[in-house]
Amino acid sequence: MMRNWSYNSLSLLLLLLSLFAVNLVFAYLPMRADMTSEKLYTISEGTRKILSELKDPLRIKYYFSVSNEELPPYLKNYAARVQEVLKEYENLSDGQITLEIFDPKPDTDEEEWAERYGISSVTLPQGTRVFFGAVILMLDQEMAIPFFDPRRERFLEYDLTQAVYKVSQTDRSKIGLLTTLNMSGGPAMIPGQRPSEKWVFLSEMEKTMELVNLPLDTEEISDDISLLLVIHPKEFGARLNYAIDQFVLRGGKVIMMVDPNGRADLASPMNQMGRQPNISSDLPELLKAWGVDYDVSKVAGDTTYGTPVNTGSGVMRFPMWMSFNANALDQEHPVTTQLENLLFVEAGALGKNKDSEYEFTPLLSLTEKSGMLDAFMLRFVQPSQIARDLKPDQQPKALIARVSGKFKSAFREGQPAMEPKEGEKNPEPAEPLKHVHLGEASEATSVLLFSDIDFISDDFSVQKMNFLGQRIIQPANDNLNLMLNALEHLSGNEALMSIRSRGQSSRPFTQVQAMQVQAQMKFQDQESRLQATLNQVQKQLNELLESSGNKGKSEVILSSEMQAEIKRFRKEERQTRKKLREVRKVLRQDIESLGNRLTTINMLAVPLLVGIIGIFFYRSRTQGRRSKAGVQS
Repeated sequence: MMRNWSYNSLSLLLLLLSLFAVNLVFAYLPMRADMTSEKLYTISEGTRKILSELKDPLRIKYYFSVSNEELPPYLKNYAARVQEVLKEYENLSDGQITLEIFDPKPDTDEEEWAERYGISSVTLPQGTRVFFGAVILMLDQEMAIPFFDPRRERFLEYDLTQAVYKVSQTDRSKIGLLTTLNMSGGPAMIPGQRPSEKWVFLSEMEKTMELVNLPLDTEEISDDISLLLVIHPKEFGARLNYAIDQFVLRGGKVIMMVDPNGRADLASPMNQMGRQPNISSDLPELLKAWGVDYDVSKVAGDTTYGTPVNTGSGVMRFPMWMSFNANALDQEHPVTTQLENLLFVEAGALGKNKDSEYEFTPLLSLTEKSGMLDAFMLRFVQPSQIARDLKPDQQPKALIARVSGKFKSAFREGQPAMEPKEGEKNPEPAEPLKHVHLGEASEATSVLLFSDIDFISDDFSVQKMNFLGQRIIQPANDNLNLMLNALEHLSGNEALMSIRSRGQSSRPFTQVQAMQVQAQMKFQDQESRLQATLNQVQKQLNELLESSGNKGKSEVILSSEMQAEIKRFRKEERQTRKKLREVRKVLRQDIESLGNRLTTINMLAVPLLVGIIGIFFYRSRTQGRRSKAGVQS
């Protein structure tokens, strides 16, 4: 007996020593296991491809105030994570990348160089400065990452690879921009008003591409434009339309964004001064020539994808603001694949014309529960009323679509004549065009169409915040990713697109969202019946007043018939409101029940599974010992 006890004690001691040794060894090994379903923390193939194509040596200078004793633990942990990723870049580059690590202590050369490179210091609550950034250098090119924000950890690989890609490129794609919006920012035109800021979308695009703002009197698109980006084409002239038409027929690539109710246009100085109330955009001649149906006066909505909004009287899912998950997107197309969270605001609907001979491919589609409403209603009608008025029409609708084919010109007669300016009788003849008129494209090409402009505005795509004195811009969804994917797919490096579009860490409760949508639709039906009853009773009351001759008088004597009618309505109103409360109660109960089930599974399922496995092995070992003891006896 004593011998068995000594043997068991020695076995337990050896087990504890083994566990301690394993933990000690692995603590000093740079090893990680990525257990996320989308492999969010594994270096992607897109980064590996860019690193393998480096032609010249590249240096990464990493600055972190590691010796600062007042560093918060979360910043230390994230700094270690950044350093691990940078070392992986160095290992994957086949000797092309050299990583240099610096600790910029106060009043040292390292601190001076960090400031010279544009590395931003943050001030801790204790008053000490901390540097946490990097600069990437190749030949005469350099790009700084001023500060590694821990809240952008999900975008760490993209930010680093984007910087590496930018400094390694000698020739960048040239993007031509045609827009009626003030996207570049500038001083305020109205006294006392804040100056407008540059759209984050443009800033992100300019990191890897060259942006060329084209004037609205452009008559010919240059051949050195890699991609033409047309945003909110409001009241474009005929000759500008012709320039776009001929650019497409020559094989040029175009992304066009129209909108029946461009909220971003409301912020323009002209609209704020009341001089330009039209906020819709359309290019009817070109869209018709490309075989696309688009009604500029109609806005699309879908109750399936309604976004929760606060209407002042409560939160409801507003069907004209649509939040899309991956199921609504074409997962086969490189522009939309792997995106998981998009927000479109009061968009139009795109469709294929029944007589079109071109290929029409929807990349973002609405369901059968979608419908259309007049755009002007959004400016004068309450959201709850809009949600009630939206009726499904069973028609297919796309918010993003790719149209391809050998397009024919929308201008069969050639370039339109120049329109004389106000007060000008004989306009000067325009300079001859460099290219001859094309009636039809010689080869098949394609255009990418969007029916919303607001989704890339700062209000609906990013969150701006302050972190330790630094202005941080955090993506609110995949809206920016979608547009940058489109730009890079048509003009740039698709490797960057594959990194940016990697899986997201958030996992929405789709079943809960479906329950909320179903309950809201039921609630809206009840509310509509209540409103109809109210209108009917009001009509009856007016008829009673007219028949009694009391309408318009300051004092009214109600007859017994009218009093009975009012009493009946109040009773019916109380019953209907009680039903509405029951709908909300059932909704809360269903959601709470689902949440309780999920909590129970999370808390009990894993321990229960481990316990069952433990019991199984215990019984197996016990039976084995008994069998062995029986054999020995």
